[in-house]
Amino acid sequence: MDTLFLTLGAPFYRDEGRLYVEAQTVSGLKAWQQDFDRVIACSVCKTGQPPAGWIEVSGEGIDPPTFELIELPDGYHLPTYLRTRSAVQKTLLDALRRADFRLFAIGGWIGDWGVVGARLAHAHGIPHGIWFDRVESQVFAAAHDGSVKGRARAGLKSRITARTEARLLKNADLALLHGQTVYDRFAGLTRNAQIVEDVHLEQADRIPEDQLADKLAGAGAGPIRICYVGRADQMKGGLLWIDALARLAGTGVDFVAEWAGDGPQLEEMRALATRLGLSEHIRFHGFVSDRSTVLGILRRAHVLLFCHMTDESPRILIETLFSATPLVGFRDPFAQSLVAEQGAGILVERGDVAALAEALSGLNANRPQLRDMIEKAGQSGLHLTRSQVFAHRAKIIRDNLRHDREAA
Repeated sequence: MDTLFLTLGAPFYRDEGRLYVEAQTVSGLKAWQQDFDRVIACSVCKTGQPPAGWIEVSGEGIDPPTFELIELPDGYHLPTYLRTRSAVQKTLLDALRRADFRLFAIGGWIGDWGVVGARLAHAHGIPHGIWFDRVESQVFAAAHDGSVKGRARAGLKSRITARTEARLLKNADLALLHGQTVYDRFAGLTRNAQIVEDVHLEQADRIPEDQLADKLAGAGAGPIRICYVGRADQMKGGLLWIDALARLAGTGVDFVAEWAGDGPQLEEMRALATRLGLSEHIRFHGFVSDRSTVLGILRRAHVLLFCHMTDESPRILIETLFSATPLVGFRDPFAQSLVAEQGAGILVERGDVAALAEALSGLNANRPQLRDMIEKAGQSGLHLTRSQVFAHRAKIIRDNLRHDREAA
């Protein structure tokens, strides 16, 4: 029996004896199990009521012996990390020796058990892979309040994380890099870089033909419909998103916009929208856990407007194409690769909010072009389903990591 070992990015929660796991993590664990007989998964486990989007694993089929979930202390709390590091290393080493293939999700900051595990595997000569879905050092660099002290702290954290990323990439036997943007950033730092995708939708989740026909008909006239689904934070460019819509409103274009997602900038975004007179145009949903509601937002939109400010390969862009919704946003290699497939979008230089407003205004004025992009979006990414992308990852792991418990 083949056993896959994983460290996960999203924490577990234990509340009143019940274990809760992020819904998307549950989806991923089930997908991995389609290609491996057994899965050992480790993550930080916090105590207390879980946030929205976490589900109780009991009844989800994530049960022994097929799945083994290892609950780890919160290493990002420095005193806890220093106190428990030795014990966690023993736990990780035992799990690594019971697995055939080993993959570590990397956050990069002090206390990240994925980093500890990858270093441990390297020290013991255990074949292993690492996984990046964004450039964490760049995320840290952008996470500041604008003050001199805040910028200095963010810069220091970014430099420390960048050094960690480089060392892990140098030592790994395999690096799975999510999307073209992350691949371009890290491929030159590792000896075995493989580009992979990440999506949790299947072919059945694509917009039905009757809904697509209604969407195309509705796109011919009326307000242009704009959306975004994701965290309301600096990395996602929430305030720039509002700025772009304010500029669009200034041209006289009628539009309806929706933002689904919570985050530290949500209230600031709401306040800015009110101050700029956009309250009647924008609906802020907050966090939405119901998948059908999220798909409804994506499907009724004519355009996804995104203002991502760091190098990442966000799943939302792929999920948007499943809903036959074109992409309008800041250019990066990942977004460029998706748009280039069929021409389902318009990309501008990162930070050029005026160009975003101009692109939206142009689509509003040219409804045949908008309908054409909607059709092209629906024809994009046909190879990107959960089953296909996880099977692709599994094949890469099997082809590039030795199936050798004795090596551990």
